Amino acid sequence: MSKSKQFVVGVLAVWFGFVAQVMAGTEEKPKANWTSGDEPCAKYDSLRRPVLGEIGVKIDASEPWAEAFRRALSFWNTVLVANFHEETNLNACAVRIINGGPGILNNAIVARSQLTEWDNFRGKIAVSPGAATAMSSDELYGAAVHELGHILGLKHNASSRSVMYFLNVNGTEVLDSKDILDLSSHHKLCANSGQVAQTSVRVPPLHQAERDQ
Repeated sequence: MSKSKQFVVGVLAVWFGFVAQVMAGTEEKPKANWTSGDEPCAKYDSLRRPVLGEIGVKIDASEPWAEAFRRALSFWNTVLVANFHEETNLNACAVRIINGGPGILNNAIVARSQLTEWDNFRGKIAVSPGAATAMSSDELYGAAVHELGHILGLKHNASSRSVMYFLNVNGTEVLDSKDILDLSSHHKLCANSGQVAQTSVRVPPLHQAERDQ
């Protein structure tokens, strides 16, 4: 079995194990978020605002994850009434993207976001530097869009065509009408949100030159 197939099988195994745990404990209340020793951004509560406005993102993850998240910020700026931008000052940012260790990321989990509705939310996203070596730039980009979607309140989508599906396939999935509807319950969408809900928002594929880097 190739390394890429082993990677996909590992992700599926982790996911189905997670689903089994959820099904076994459906009556349990939401749990607390994972934590890390990394100082959080001071403005993480801004992510709970209906109108997000200026959202600074401190990207401490190593390349090529950092570039994937820069592209993902531009994508979310086309969907929401917000200005996601890179920020270096912890006192001025809301999201911090860090390299995650085995205490946060285990098995085949390549990235993990804290969830706003769970306890101990501090606006963090952790990524696996090692996993990036087995992922294409499209996959990294799709994963970055996906994790930012979680931190904006979106849950997994059962449709494999959605970028919020549990497993990113190739970076060309979309925000479908369910994603858009769920997102609108948390945050104000751009003016063309009605059209967006009908046509879906495609995650733009990277240019060929960027795929080859």
